[in-house]
Amino acid sequence: MSANAKPVIFTKWAIAALLLLNACAPSRLVKPLKKGEQIVSGSFGGPLIKFSGAPIPLPFTTFSYAKGITDKISGFASLHSTSLLFGNLQTDLGICMDVYTKNKFGISITPAIQTALSFKSAQAIRLWPSLDANFRYEFTKGFLYAGTHSWFEFSKTRANDTKQERWLLPNYHIGFTKTNPKWNHQFEVKLLLPNTSIYPGVVDYMGINGKGAIGLYYCVTRKF
Repeated sequence: MSANAKPVIFTKWAIAALLLLNACAPSRLVKPLKKGEQIVSGSFGGPLIKFSGAPIPLPFTTFSYAKGITDKISGFASLHSTSLLFGNLQTDLGICMDVYTKNKFGISITPAIQTALSFKSAQAIRLWPSLDANFRYEFTKGFLYAGTHSWFEFSKTRANDTKQERWLLPNYHIGFTKTNPKWNHQFEVKLLLPNTSIYPGVVDYMGINGKGAIGLYYCVTRKF
């Protein structure tokens, strides 16, 4: 293998890892809970790949807990259970804040910290700040939403000590949440890293014009 080929391969793996890390779950909270209200949720889904010629979503699973701090602010914590199977602890910690509500329309923002820790090495830990912005339109028993989910990369280098040239990693999504007295059902489609070229690798991501990946997700929530 030539010396010039090694950085390319490492870059491919770095991009794939970022996609996996970004793509494990749908939006955490789009609308804050009522003060004192609590929920637990489980989600399933991931980026679409080609498997035996057919498109299927990667089967990532996550579990989350959230509680309403006020009627406008809720806190949440999530555990990426699939990552545990591969010796990694991956979590999300953040808050959802309602910044505008009028009639059936609403806008919320969700700042959070994403953590990834490898059990194989105590020094292999990374932190990524993230920020979601969501616009929603409410119906009698649910709401439609659309927004962005952006990661901020502050590391100066990527894999193989190559220079980090991008500090903002944007994703876009649209979804629908069906609300009930005790159980909510969330369905979401994501466009992951739409400006990043994805090369053929261990899996073939299905994106748009060879860039990014499309993700499909389902989440069920139990309210208390």
